[in-house]
Amino acid sequence: MLPRGFPATCEQAVLMEEPVLLALEPRQAGALGLAAGQPADLSRLSHLPWLTPGPETSCYEMIQRACGAAGFVPDIRVRSSDFAVLTALVAAGAGAALVPRMALPDTTGPVSLHPLVHPVSGTVFTVGRAGTGNRPGLRHVLELLRDLAPGPDGDRGEAARRD
Repeated sequence: MLPRGFPATCEQAVLMEEPVLLALEPRQAGALGLAAGQPADLSRLSHLPWLTPGPETSCYEMIQRACGAAGFVPDIRVRSSDFAVLTALVAAGAGAALVPRMALPDTTGPVSLHPLVHPVSGTVFTVGRAGTGNRPGLRHVLELLRDLAPGPDGDRGEAARRD
């Protein structure tokens, strides 16, 4: 939802596609008829208060575009660039948040997470100087990063499973 341009002097490679999840307080999710893990339709959530990162972030712009594509402008009540703060506020019932899967904190209060009916994802890139991608050391690091990157199911790659 938010394309990025890179200078011609750079090479880019996609490391992974990262899903964005809807985070709701469990009772709020239940009131909306959503069981944990059940896909959510953003267009049905325009009435909710929203908790977002600050406008200086690409995640903020992604949320604006995702909600706009669903037909509404989010009613933003809180802004914090710390997803641990946002998910703690979700757990306290302060509103809904869209959170990249990698940004979910390890510990938080109870939060009901939902993929989106119309999926939104972020693309994680590696970027380096043009012509350096074939260097053995850099190629090895990129292979390790790909192996450790979570797959579509959230599990990490092959190298992580071997450890």
